[in-house]
Amino acid sequence: MKDLSALRARLRQAGLKPASSLPPPARKIPALPVDWPGRAVVTPIGSYFLAEFRYETGARHGKGSLAEFLAASPLPDLLGMRDLPPQRMVFMDTETTGLAGGAGTFAFLVGTGSYAGDAFVLRQYFLADPSGEAAMLEGALAEMESGGALVTFNGRVFDVPILQARAALRLRRPDALANTDHLDLLVHARRLWRGRLESCSLRSLETDLLDVRRSSEDVPGGLIPYLYREYLQTNDPNVMAGVLYHNAQDILSMAVLAAEVIDRYRRPPASFDDPLDALAMAFLYRGAGRIELAGEGFRAALAAPLEAADRVRALEGWADMAKAGGALEQAAGLWEAWHEAEPADPLPCIELAKFHEWKLRDLAGAARWAEAAMAAAAGLAAAARRREIERAVAHRLKRLEKKRKKAKMKTAARMS
Repeated sequence: MKDLSALRARLRQAGLKPASSLPPPARKIPALPVDWPGRAVVTPIGSYFLAEFRYETGARHGKGSLAEFLAASPLPDLLGMRDLPPQRMVFMDTETTGLAGGAGTFAFLVGTGSYAGDAFVLRQYFLADPSGEAAMLEGALAEMESGGALVTFNGRVFDVPILQARAALRLRRPDALANTDHLDLLVHARRLWRGRLESCSLRSLETDLLDVRRSSEDVPGGLIPYLYREYLQTNDPNVMAGVLYHNAQDILSMAVLAAEVIDRYRRPPASFDDPLDALAMAFLYRGAGRIELAGEGFRAALAAPLEAADRVRALEGWADMAKAGGALEQAAGLWEAWHEAEPADPLPCIELAKFHEWKLRDLAGAARWAEAAMAAAAGLAAAARRREIERAVAHRLKRLEKKRKKAKMKTAARMS
């Protein structure tokens, strides 16, 4: 105790003052872009900035209008979620300090969009100072959980897990968003457009499908974590302007994309101008067990000009469905069309060999198709796959030959 008193006396003699007597450090006043109407929200657990933008539902974004999603009720069952009115769904997108996730990654900007009366209301929750994360999370989660469902683009894998992890850490809320339904538009975009678009990223969908053109103010998503770090270091509001614009555009694009997805799920398969759209719906209906509608989709796709690979994909998909449903005669016709479209593919020949052997009891026909399969397999580039098919077909030919010899012997015995 005496030593501690002596130490304090020496420190006072050296001119040092206790921390309690010093003025608090000057807080940096966050600089915000001049055209971003953010206001400070101060709570007992921290502060953040919140901006709100209202769009008339007739406002257009690309080729669509924000009003189109309001016609989404009732929701198509292909969405795989309970039916909710559009007014109870909240669009959400985050911008984070890292694209790969991890314990140190947090959302510094959360954008939301929802319908209120005749307006689409877009809100942005922004952390100018990371110390306000708990407060920002509390405010943003309250809005998201007040709706019946979230609508995101890849949010199931990225945005929601990050928000849940940070809520568990900062708010002691491991249950955050656990009871909120979730519509992830990326899942449905891939189902609908993977067959005809090179990419199903949101930017590609904007360009190739929604006719959305972003201004030069936009910034690439991969740069956003670095721009936020620069903002924290420099307090330069211009660094954040493009990030805020990027986030708002994502929310608006999700609203018109959701309407586009739902419109496709409601239309008859034969109503699409592009046969690849009809084909995508055929596979969707096949997966849902709606065989009649799937057949309509396959039929509509094959009635139009298709690239060779897409034609084969349609014939194979329809044939597989017919076979699974026991319609073997229909499947056989589709296998023959498949073979005509792609003679170098051994798979339809193998299926036809099986059909002739087991359904028609036509051993000679089965042998012809097995030999055609062997010839096609010889041209396969993948050696392992070629050997696998050749072994299986050789075994089939050997068995067929035994069956044919046995049948000849029986015939000869009857005649004698």
